Amino acid sequence: MTDKLFQLLQKPNLWQRSPEPFWDDEHISKGMLEAHLNPDWDAASRKHDSIDRSVEWLSSIFPAHGKILDLGCGAGLYTKRLSDMGYDVTGLDFSKRSIAYAKSHDTKTSYIYQNYLEIDYSAEFDAVTLIYCDYAALTSDERKKLVASVFKSLKPGGLFILDVFTEKHFRDKENKTSWSLNGNGGFWSANPHICLEATYLYENNTVAVDQCIVITDYGATEYLIWDTAYSVEKMTNEVLPFKVKCVFDDACGSPYTGEAETLCFVLERGME
Repeated sequence: MTDKLFQLLQKPNLWQRSPEPFWDDEHISKGMLEAHLNPDWDAASRKHDSIDRSVEWLSSIFPAHGKILDLGCGAGLYTKRLSDMGYDVTGLDFSKRSIAYAKSHDTKTSYIYQNYLEIDYSAEFDAVTLIYCDYAALTSDERKKLVASVFKSLKPGGLFILDVFTEKHFRDKENKTSWSLNGNGGFWSANPHICLEATYLYENNTVAVDQCIVITDYGATEYLIWDTAYSVEKMTNEVLPFKVKCVFDDACGSPYTGEAETLCFVLERGME
C-alpha cells in the first residue's frame, strides 16, 4: 500500500489518464447528478438561471425547429428546455445515471448513453453544443477527433457552439496540495476515506490537472481531471476546417471583451 501511495503521489505526466471510471462510476455519478440538479451550484452544470439565459441565447442563433445535438447533456437541463421550445433534440452523455434521469423527465428528447468521442453521424444536425468547458479537458488527439466528428455530423452551414476557460481562470490556480477526512463517506466514495488532493500546472501554466487520491480500507484510487486555457487565436488555429463565426465572453451570448474567464465560440461548417 505504501509503495502504491508513493507512486500515486508523484506529479502526473502531462495528459496522464485515470485508470478508473469517473463520469459513470456507480457512486460518484450520484453526486454528479445531485450537482446537475442543484439550481444554485456551478458544479456539474451551471446555475439554472444561467442555463435559462444560455438557452434563450442559443435559440436566437439556431434555425427554427432545427435538429440539435447536445454533447455531454448530463441530466438534460439544456435539452429539455430546447425540446420544449420546439427543437428536434438529441442528448448524449456517458453517465447511465444522468441519461436515465433525463429520459424519465423528458419524453420529447432522444437520449443516448455514449462517449461523445465515438459519435458517427453524417450531415444530420443543424447545430451541435458542448457546454461547460468539456472540450478543454480532452487531450490534443481527442480534440482533433471530436472536431472532425462534429464537422462530419453537421449539415452544410451548421453550427458548433462550445465554451472554454481562458488564462484568467487559471490565475488563481497553483501547484498546491490538501487533504481531508471523510468518516461518513463523501463525493468520491460511500465508504470512510481520506482524500489527498493536488493541483499541478504545465505548459507555461496553460494546462492544469486536479488530482484526487481516495484512500479507503480497500485500497487507493486516483482520479485526474484536466483543463486547458484558451485564447481566440489558439482556438481559431485548432478547429479547422471550421470557421469561427462569432466569439462571446460566455455561453449566454455576452459580448466579447477579452476580460472574461471563459470564451464561447460559434463555429460554422462552410456551405458545400
